[in-house]
Amino acid sequence: MLPALIALTSTTTLHAPCNHAPHNPKIEQLVAMAWREDAELQIDAKHEQDIKNDVELGKKYSAEADKELKASKDAEALKRLQRIGAEIADIANRTAAKTTWGDKRFSRFDYTFKLVEGKDVNAFSLPGGYIYFYEGMLKYVESDDELAGVVAHEIAHASLRHVATLQREQSKLNAIQLPLILVAILASAQGSNSAADVLGVSQLIGAAAGSGWSVRAEQAADYAGFQYMVKSKYDATGMLTMMERLAKDERNGPSIDWGIYRSHPPSRQRADSLTKYMVAANVPIRRSTVTTSYRATVKPGDDQTVQVLFGGRKIVALGGTDALKRADDIANRLNSFFDSGPDLFEITNGDDGIILGRRQPLFRLTPADAQASKTSVEELKREALRNLKTAAFGLAYKVWDTR
Repeated sequence: MLPALIALTSTTTLHAPCNHAPHNPKIEQLVAMAWREDAELQIDAKHEQDIKNDVELGKKYSAEADKELKASKDAEALKRLQRIGAEIADIANRTAAKTTWGDKRFSRFDYTFKLVEGKDVNAFSLPGGYIYFYEGMLKYVESDDELAGVVAHEIAHASLRHVATLQREQSKLNAIQLPLILVAILASAQGSNSAADVLGVSQLIGAAAGSGWSVRAEQAADYAGFQYMVKSKYDATGMLTMMERLAKDERNGPSIDWGIYRSHPPSRQRADSLTKYMVAANVPIRRSTVTTSYRATVKPGDDQTVQVLFGGRKIVALGGTDALKRADDIANRLNSFFDSGPDLFEITNGDDGIILGRRQPLFRLTPADAQASKTSVEELKREALRNLKTAAFGLAYKVWDTR
């Protein structure tokens, strides 16, 4: 009976049956359900075609990118990238992430991860799930958590169909140019005879930036990538520390090829947004667990001491038979303390060789420590206090000057 009903109403509007149809609530409900299901099937068919188009475009321009780039010979790095990539991709294909910009429909792709030669700290995503990383990115990340954060961000660009969204919003950019934007960004590091010159990379990037695409796309990819990360075994803090370290290095000198970040590098606004996501999701910010730059570590000194360092810089040297055990305990305390984002005034001088953090003992220096460093306890404590405050100041500067 239902097909007949659909046939009878096929020439009417989608939302109403024929006016002369007999009043029967059950029949009207069946007709409405039939039309709704038909509309959903049409939408699904369009979505399926959109995904197919993305895959075809990605495959086409991935082949072009492969002509410009050399595949990495670092088998271990590729294996690492593909392992983490597969884990995050599986989550992305099971997670309908909320999005602030892009295609709000849930799209699944078979993701392909490629590692290419080059020192650039760079990664980019093509439509359909083709994702490229430079060797320099894998050397730059300080943990699997940071690498997973970059992977999640790049997957989000594909899953939210950002290139297709840009195409809809920018009628001046034709369908041939649009998929090349990210390839052009990548190729711009290749030299005067590269694809960047052929494609007019500056014009393409300028059009993308001028449209606001870069800002909205990066923020949306951060948000969706964060949602993937919290469902994974990786610490989402890795996304934040990557932004912080990239921004620090950019401030110190424009030596990084930004790749996808070129038109809109990591910003304070993006970092603040990510921090809010973490707070809302009850994800603790633990920089020491995902980096070496923001971590206290222990190593033997050259003078029979055991040194405690933060971010590779010396905090204090300990002596005595229990120096290694004490150093490990101090490093753990400092990691918890620095993860909390202390202010300089919260590091103070206590009595009896003790240095305080927020009025709680961080560590105590002993005569054995002073003897090993050939100085007095007071002088050793003054040096350690200076080093701690320098570390706290440096950390605040590195993480967006928030102190």
